[in-house]
Amino acid sequence: MNLHRLLQGVNILSSTGGLDKDITGIANDSRVVQPGYAFVCYEGVNVDGHTFIPQALQNGATTIIGERPQPMPPGVTYIQTPNGRIAFSIIAANWHENPADRLKLIGITGTNGKTSTAHLAHSIFKAAGLKSGFMGTVGTYYADVFVPPTITTLEPLTLHKLFRDIADAGVDYVIMETSSQGLAQYRLAGLTFETAVFTNLTQDHLDYHQTMEEYLNAKMMLFQQLNPSHGLAILNADDPASDSIRHQTNPPSLTFGVEHPADLAVSNVESTLKQLSFVADTPAGKISANLRLLGDYNLYNALAAIGVGLHHNCSLEAIQAGLESTVVPGRFELVDRGQPFAVVVDYAHTPDGLENLLTAARKITQGSLICVFGCGGDRDRGKRPKMGKISATIADHSVITSDNPRTEAPDVILADIVEGLPDNASYDLIQDRQTAIGHAIKLAKPGDLVTIAGKGHEPYQEINGVRFDFDDREVTAKFLDQLKSH
Repeated sequence: MNLHRLLQGVNILSSTGGLDKDITGIANDSRVVQPGYAFVCYEGVNVDGHTFIPQALQNGATTIIGERPQPMPPGVTYIQTPNGRIAFSIIAANWHENPADRLKLIGITGTNGKTSTAHLAHSIFKAAGLKSGFMGTVGTYYADVFVPPTITTLEPLTLHKLFRDIADAGVDYVIMETSSQGLAQYRLAGLTFETAVFTNLTQDHLDYHQTMEEYLNAKMMLFQQLNPSHGLAILNADDPASDSIRHQTNPPSLTFGVEHPADLAVSNVESTLKQLSFVADTPAGKISANLRLLGDYNLYNALAAIGVGLHHNCSLEAIQAGLESTVVPGRFELVDRGQPFAVVVDYAHTPDGLENLLTAARKITQGSLICVFGCGGDRDRGKRPKMGKISATIADHSVITSDNPRTEAPDVILADIVEGLPDNASYDLIQDRQTAIGHAIKLAKPGDLVTIAGKGHEPYQEINGVRFDFDDREVTAKFLDQLKSH
C-alpha cells in the first residue's frame, strides 16, 4: 500500500523523507518487521517502543512512525505523531481497507456482565434474522466460524483483519466486549459505534488504571465514539457511574435497572436453580422471558440486551426467543451428574462479581453454600482481602485456592486473601485447585450448593507464566463421577 494512503486520518506533526513509497507491511513489534515495512512505536506500559527502532531498521523497515523526533538513515521516512497507539489503530484499519465501515458495531463495557450481555444480544439478533458476529472473552463467532480467544479486546492489526473476514462473510453487525485496557490503549481508535452499553463499575484492574476515576474514564471513551447522528448509550440506572457517563459524553440514552426507575425494568421475578423468569417492561411493550442463565444478577444483562435489540428494531417476539435460547459458557453453569447437591462454575473474579454470584446462590440454596475461589496473580492485590471477606460473609464455608497465579507465588496470593477473613470464618486453605475442588465436593451434603468461582470458561491454569490444561467444569465432572461410582 502507498504510504500516503496508509497515513490517511493520522495526525502528523512532522515528517522527514519521502511519503510516495510502497509499504509491504506494518508492525508495532520490531521482531516481525520485514523489508519494506512501516514500524510504529510508542511509549508502552513496560517498555518504550522507540528503543527498538535500530532493530526495526536492521530488519528492513523503510518507514518509522513515532512520538518524538528521531534521526534516520538516508532513504528512511520518519513520521512524528502525538499518539503512536492511535496512529497504529488508524494505520491497521487503513491497511485492511477500513472493513469496520461495512459493519454496524455494538460495544459493551463494564466490570462485570459484558460476556453474558453480548451473548444475549447476539442471540436476539440471530432470532431477529440479523446477520451478526460476536467478539469477546470467550472468542469470536461469525457465520459458521469460531476464532479461539486470546484477549478480550484484540490488538489493532488482528482486530481489523478479523473485521475484514467478518464483513467479507456477509455479516452486518458485530457485538463486541470492549475492555477498559483496550479502550485506554486506543485499540478501538477511529471506530464508530451504533450502540454502547455500560453494565456496571466496580473494583478491578487497578494494577493498570491506578484509580477508579481513571478506570471509569477509560470506559467512558466508548461513549465518545458513538455515531453522532443515531448512536445510543444503554446505561445501568442502578450504577451511579452512569450519571458521569451521561454528563461527560451527553449521548441519547436508554436506561435499565432493577432497583431504581428506568426505561427498561423488571417485574414478576422468579429465580431458582432451574430457571430465571421475569417480565421486562419496555417502551415497546412487555416481554415475558424464562432464561437458561441462572442467578438474578442476569436480570441486568438481559435488560441491557433487550435495549440493544430494541435500538436495532428487533421485534418483542424475537427478543424473547433470543433471550430464552442463550447459553453462556462458564457463567452460573450447572455441572450436573445426578448428584444430590448442586455445583455451579462461574467466571466471577472481582469483588462485585463474587458478591453477585454468592448472593444469587444464597437465595436459591436450601442447604449450605460452599465457595471455592482464588485470585489471579500479577493483578490488583487490593481486591484479594475484599473477596476473602465477601466469601466468608455470604458463604457458609470457603475453600481458598489458586486461580491463575501467573508469575506470583501462590502462597503470597492466598495470604492476601486470608487477611480479609473475619475471625469466625469457616474456611480451608488448599493451594492446588484440583484438590480444592475435590475437597469441596466431598464436603457437600444433599441440598447444598457448591460455587466454583474465578475461571468459568477458561480451559487453562497459568502457573509461572506457563499455561496448563485445566477446566473447572471438567475437573468438577470427574470428581462427581467418582462420587457416583463409590
